[in-house]
Amino acid sequence: MTDKPAIDVAVGHALNRLRQERGLTVTALAAEAGVSPAMVSRIENAQVSPSLATLSALAGALSVPVMALLAQHDQVSDVHHVTAGQGLPSRRVTPDHSHEYLLLGKHGGPGGRFEAARIRIEAADAGTLPAYQHEGYAFIHVVSGAATYRCGGQTFPLGPGDSLSFDAKLPHGFAEITGDHIEFLTVSSRPA
Repeated sequence: MTDKPAIDVAVGHALNRLRQERGLTVTALAAEAGVSPAMVSRIENAQVSPSLATLSALAGALSVPVMALLAQHDQVSDVHHVTAGQGLPSRRVTPDHSHEYLLLGKHGGPGGRFEAARIRIEAADAGTLPAYQHEGYAFIHVVSGAATYRCGGQTFPLGPGDSLSFDAKLPHGFAEITGDHIEFLTVSSRPA
């Protein structure tokens, strides 16, 4: 019995992972890519070396570049460890607003993008608070201070210990800093 080529195993693992991340069955992916379900199954099980045309069709159906199927994600991954009080100092600037923040983590790949930060906005420096809207999801947890946050057509008073999570396709952002500042942790995700 011969060993399966490492590239076939890597492609099979990547295809299976991406298909499952998107909640697709083998049959649904096959129909979208224009290949047989048996072919998808054989590729996932490293029983066949797919042609570049087949890889391209599968990548298109998964909305990823072909390279996402060739990358060996189970062998190399980024890990970020941020110790207390640390992070990458960053600055957000809009026409009439800016604030400093610490980027705590950021990852991106075929499965989507993720970002976490600790942000402090002083009421005296708030200016015109920016609004956001994008695909994905967002989570906010208030560490200190007070503010009103708008999400869609609603507003939410936020204080220490309060959290808010929502679908980020709704227009969202702070409506008003009601205390002298607001300090919060935020996590957002976006599709690939």
